[in-house]
Amino acid sequence: MLVSHKIQSYSLQIVSNYAGGGGYQIGFVYLYDTKQQYIGHLGIIQNEKTLPQNRQYNNGTIAIYFHETELQHILETLKTESPVSVVFNTQSKWGAIETGKETVGIGELAA
Repeated sequence: MLVSHKIQSYSLQIVSNYAGGGGYQIGFVYLYDTKQQYIGHLGIIQNEKTLPQNRQYNNGTIAIYFHETELQHILETLKTESPVSVVFNTQSKWGAIETGKETVGIGELAA
């Protein structure tokens, strides 16, 4: 089953010496829906370390893990795209950040 939530806002936390995420977690991107309800987080893990398994907690919130090299791409997507959703597959445990349908091309002006 796919669980999907539209992201309305986010907050960023960069941490040092955090024991979660196998001890290799360096940050969190906290996600909130259109009613400003917490929907989950993206855990940011050191590049060379194995990502923990994505999960959905009993209260319905989700945790999806990415390596630190993806953080800039994630933040750029959250800052510049709309709509953006977080998606989690409860069976295969994959997770994603995705945009809505976009028009193809930039539509550059003729010279």
